[in-house]
Amino acid sequence: MNRTLKNSIILIASIIGIVLVFYLKTIVVYLIVSVVLALIGRPIMKLLSKIQIKKRNLPNAIKSVITLVVLLTFFSGFFALFTPLVMEEARIISNINFDAVSLELEEPINDLEGWLKDKHLLDEKSSIDNEIGQLFSLTDVKSIFNSAIGILGNSIIALFSIIFITFFFLKEKKLYSDFLLALTPESKTNQILNVLKNTKRLLSRYFIGIILQISIITIIVSTGLSILEIKNAILIGFLAGIINVIPYIGPMIGALIGVIIGISTNLDLDFYTQVIPLSLKICVVFAIMQLIDNFVLQPLIFSNSIKAHPLEIFIIVISAGTLWGVLGMIIAIPFYTLFRVIAKEFLSEFKIVQELTKNI
Repeated sequence: MNRTLKNSIILIASIIGIVLVFYLKTIVVYLIVSVVLALIGRPIMKLLSKIQIKKRNLPNAIKSVITLVVLLTFFSGFFALFTPLVMEEARIISNINFDAVSLELEEPINDLEGWLKDKHLLDEKSSIDNEIGQLFSLTDVKSIFNSAIGILGNSIIALFSIIFITFFFLKEKKLYSDFLLALTPESKTNQILNVLKNTKRLLSRYFIGIILQISIITIIVSTGLSILEIKNAILIGFLAGIINVIPYIGPMIGALIGVIIGISTNLDLDFYTQVIPLSLKICVVFAIMQLIDNFVLQPLIFSNSIKAHPLEIFIIVISAGTLWGVLGMIIAIPFYTLFRVIAKEFLSEFKIVQELTKNI
């Protein structure tokens, strides 16, 4: 086969592949989620491999089922614990009379609006009252929860598909590696194997670290708010842990949501003497959590798990956020890890690549 024909076939195959990925993006998402779950489950599979019954190891199918049960139990426990809290908060928010709230907060809102306009931080024609009304309108709240119900309706198919795919990824750990090797020229086989090995190792540690981070932050925030007798402490802690997955800006969003939930369940309190101190207490707990996260959790999870410098991670995350928004910030670290592993194998002659990948 001449070179021109070969290149043409590769180009056509690539175009067809991109089109298929676009039209089958739902299945691609299932595959990605299944790969992540398989990576998280790898340590459990390794642990089960040490178990012997009559000097025989457990079959891969049995180990895969046990691993899936452990993962499902863990995630189901989270949902079972927090779903009733979320639904209760949704009920409270959907029943709020925002006209009455606006009237109750009219004085502090006018004071804040006047201060912002004096400092030229708010346009003279703008109104905080109108902005708050638009943000928390009853129609918007209902629409959000109606959408959530729709998503839950479709989640059964997604859950079954992901469990099915994850089972085979766990049972046959070479399933996706064999597929990639089938598309790889013989001369590049060893490099692809190294890429797969290092990617599995680094991303397994990263995703397990993320779960630990969510759990620890949930415990810290929930405990702190419970000590201060803040209502819905567990719900606020869980949401803080989940949103903290967004690097750098996640804690700020979590603190804002915490304050909103705290206020929404205490609308009968006086604004100046009770609501403001309540908000400050919530912010103090989040500030303590942020210090622990910045100086303990993130160095252990990000720097150590993927072997990258904190400044390097910061630049990558901010760049991804600038280009693709919040989603870019969430996926930046896994994709950057994959890029570094591939670059080490195929671009190691460049000095910059040697420097960025020396710890892998």
